[in-house]
Amino acid sequence: MTAKYRRISRLCLVFILLISTSIFAQGDSRPKNVIFLIGDGMGPAHITATRIEKGPLNLERFKIMGMHMTSSANDPVTDSAAAGTALATGYKTNNDVVGQSPEGKPFKNLMEYAREAGKTTGIAVTSILPHATPAAFSAHHKARYHYDIITEQQVDSGLDIMIGGGLSNYYPKSVAGSRRKDEKHVLNLLRKKMPVILNIATLRKIKDLPQMAVILSPGHLPEAAKRDYTLGELTEKAINCLKHDPDGFVLMVEGSQIDLAAHANDMPRVISEVTDFDTAVKTSLDYAQADGNTLVVVTADHETGGITFPMKTIENNRIVKPTFSTDNHTALMVPVFAYGPGAEAFAGIQDITDVGRKLIEMVKVK
Repeated sequence: MTAKYRRISRLCLVFILLISTSIFAQGDSRPKNVIFLIGDGMGPAHITATRIEKGPLNLERFKIMGMHMTSSANDPVTDSAAAGTALATGYKTNNDVVGQSPEGKPFKNLMEYAREAGKTTGIAVTSILPHATPAAFSAHHKARYHYDIITEQQVDSGLDIMIGGGLSNYYPKSVAGSRRKDEKHVLNLLRKKMPVILNIATLRKIKDLPQMAVILSPGHLPEAAKRDYTLGELTEKAINCLKHDPDGFVLMVEGSQIDLAAHANDMPRVISEVTDFDTAVKTSLDYAQADGNTLVVVTADHETGGITFPMKTIENNRIVKPTFSTDNHTALMVPVFAYGPGAEAFAGIQDITDVGRKLIEMVKVK
C-alpha cells in the first residue's frame, strides 16, 4: 500500500470515528428531566419592556435561543388552545380545540409520553387548571371552554402534581360559587387520587409529596402584584415533589396571566406578570444547573397585544406610552430559550410544532 493510500485510509478511519462519536453524543444528550416554561402571550416586546424597567432578567442566562412561528391549523393567528396543543403534542389543530385533531382524533401529549417512560409529571400555572394551555397537556376535547369536561379529564390524566386555580370547577352546581353545570363533586373524586391543598399557608407547611393537587383560588390565581407568593415558589415546590423519581420528571409551568394583562393593554401588569414568570425561570435554571441532567425550555404560545415602543415613549427606564396595536393575539414569532442536555436542538427559526416534537423526542421510550 502506498503512502498516499495509507493517508487516505487513516483519514477515512478518522471520519468514521468522528461520525460514531457524534452519534453517541446525540444519543447521550437526552435529559433525565424536562422543565417546560410557557409565558402565555409573551412576545419579544413583553420581555423588552420588563428588561427596561426591571433590569437584567433570568432569561438572559440562556445561551441558546431561537424563534417559532405560531399559526394554528385553521388560522395564521392562533389561540391558546391550538398553540398549547402544538407545544404539547407536536401537531397543529384548529383554534378552540385542545389535545386532539380538528376531526376529534386524540393526540398523545408530552406528559403521556413521559409517563410511558416511567417519569413523573406535573403542571404549575397561574390560571385555572382547565384553562387552554394546561388542558392541552392533560386533556383531549373539542372545545377549550368546556371546563366541566376538561376538569374531569385532568383528574384522570395521571398527572402527579397539579398546581393552579379553578376550585369553582370542582364543586357541584348546587354549591355556592360553583361554575359547574352539573352536580358532580369532582373535588371528592380528586381527593381519592391524591392529597388536595387549598391554600398557600398549608402548602408551605407540608413536606414534599409524591402526588398532590394544589388549587389556590376559585378562578385564576390573583394577579402577580396581589399575591404573597410567586410562580417561582410554586415551581420550586413542584420540582421538589417530582425530583425523587429515579426515572426523572417532566414539568410544565405557565405564566398564564401575561396574556390577560396584554389583552387588557395594561403595560404595568404585563411587566409584573413577566417578572413573576422570570422567578419560575430562575427556579428552573438554578435546579438544572445544580442537577446537570435537566433540560429547561422557555417559550410562548403566541404574542398578545402587538406591542411596540416608538421614540419618545421611554423615559428614565420607564415605558410611559406603549403602543398596543390590538387587544388580541397576533401572528408574530415568539422566542425560544433552552438550557441543558439537548438544548441545541431548539436554536434557529422553527414552527411551533417543532418545539413540541423535539421535547417529545427527548422523553419518549426509544
